[in-house]
Amino acid sequence: MTKDALNDKSLLTIDDVAEAAGVSRSTVSLVLRNSPLVAARTNEKVREAIARLGYVYNRKAAIRARLSYLIGVIIPDLSNPFFSDLAAGIDSVLNDEGWVSLVGNCWESAAKQDLIIQRMQEHKVDGLLICPAVDSGKGFAERLEQTGFPVLQVLRRLGSNSDNYLGVDYSQGVSLAVDHLWSLGHTDIAFLGAAPHHSAATERRQGFEAAMKRHGLEPRYKACELTRSGGASAVGELYAQPGAPSALVCFNDIVALGAMAGLDRIGKRVGTDVSVVGFDNVPEAAFVRPALTTIDSNARQLGAEAAKLMLTSVKDGVRAAVDAPMPTRFVLRETTGPAHQTSTEARSSLLTPVSFSSSAK
Repeated sequence: MTKDALNDKSLLTIDDVAEAAGVSRSTVSLVLRNSPLVAARTNEKVREAIARLGYVYNRKAAIRARLSYLIGVIIPDLSNPFFSDLAAGIDSVLNDEGWVSLVGNCWESAAKQDLIIQRMQEHKVDGLLICPAVDSGKGFAERLEQTGFPVLQVLRRLGSNSDNYLGVDYSQGVSLAVDHLWSLGHTDIAFLGAAPHHSAATERRQGFEAAMKRHGLEPRYKACELTRSGGASAVGELYAQPGAPSALVCFNDIVALGAMAGLDRIGKRVGTDVSVVGFDNVPEAAFVRPALTTIDSNARQLGAEAAKLMLTSVKDGVRAAVDAPMPTRFVLRETTGPAHQTSTEARSSLLTPVSFSSSAK
């Protein structure tokens, strides 16, 4: 032990404690981490030496020494531009902080997801950001907790814990879509998308049902695969029947873009004959024609916030603390117009901007 260390307690090291207690450095480290592997008498000797020397354990420095500077990211479908944007938001923050993202695409498969998690454990990632696969099954949230590293669920929530989940205010976002269509005179509005197999789908449908009932309207649903072809096929079936709706609220922009193509095939003018609202505001939404009216769920911002929460959790050795879901924003473009209007009236209606916004609750 050096003279400087005796005079300045902040210079004391684990090696100094080990020397004073007559044990190995690794034994001192185990005692400081409250490991049950150390015998009671040895534990007592080490703690006596710590008290005698006045050694203060720098827990943050110890955590830094064990870091791999890798954060695991599991995405259900990277072919969806929303998830690509989410991953970009995560990566931008991690890169700035000196971490690297290890991205796995599970293609909505629980089996692939389990394999990716195993590989990430082998690479000793410092934490895991995951949007769980649809078929993750019961008990998956509990298995996540047993991985040994901090976990933050993103966009989809599994299990009863709410403090390790960061999501979007889906319900409020869908409500904004319904409110907009109702303000245009639409009373026959259908929700086009998936059955509630996960929390993001359940919350969207709950928001749709609540908003429709608030306006005294009867909710309508049309299930489809969450793909462009799924949206196109669904509207083909829906509008082949009498009494088809005058407006569609779509699960996401991918379904909405498919629905627009399907409506065009059967001679329906989007924004005139049928109004369409998407969800997510993927980059493509602004460049199709007509440009897609949608709900912006701020994918890149969400990814950045998730990465910040994870790094705080890793650096401080605490669970990620999430206060509320991220807010959504209504984006008016060209795919909505007044119910039962002429094409001339539709073009005129686009000149009158309408602005909606939501706040996280």
